[in-house]
Amino acid sequence: MYLCAPRGQMVEGFLAVAPYECVGALSLLPPESFSELERFANVIESFYTEAFGCSSWLSYEQGRGGGGALADAEARFPFHAHLCAVPMSVDLHEPLGVRFTPREISSLRELRSISRRTPYLYIDGPDRHARRRKVVYLPSTVEMSGELERSRLKPLIAELGGIPNRGHWRGYADDAELAAVTTRFTRWAESTAVFHH
Repeated sequence: MYLCAPRGQMVEGFLAVAPYECVGALSLLPPESFSELERFANVIESFYTEAFGCSSWLSYEQGRGGGGALADAEARFPFHAHLCAVPMSVDLHEPLGVRFTPREISSLRELRSISRRTPYLYIDGPDRHARRRKVVYLPSTVEMSGELERSRLKPLIAELGGIPNRGHWRGYADDAELAAVTTRFTRWAESTAVFHH
């Protein structure tokens, strides 16, 4: 796994964790990969709380390749699994819960058993009552499977967060914010024992 700060920072602090192996969704990872994935998720949580003073944030995955799709039908880029995180308090549970079938989970490890053969959306974030929930949203019909494979969460997050112009990384690729989060993370990592064994 690797942790990176991608271009197109919605807000300073947008991070992603991805496997080096090319897989279309985290649910397709081998079981032994999930301990490392959860370790990185904990690193991000510590970074947000300690370096940003952020008490509520959002982690998500668009498991668009979970059903076997290999590439985005419109933009033609290959699906590559990654867990995204952003230091924003945005409720995605309400808009997604009215469209898709929610399955509460307690750990990322459950992705394999719940959504191994279907596209899905994974959300770890606050609901409208500020209660943190980990939920996998699944399709209930074949048409909804197609909708999930075409879905893009970043524009929805940007809209709900009041920054709709930042929902597409090509349209908002601010290198100043990328440099700022890289510097902040480096300073934070050097001051903690998070990467020292």
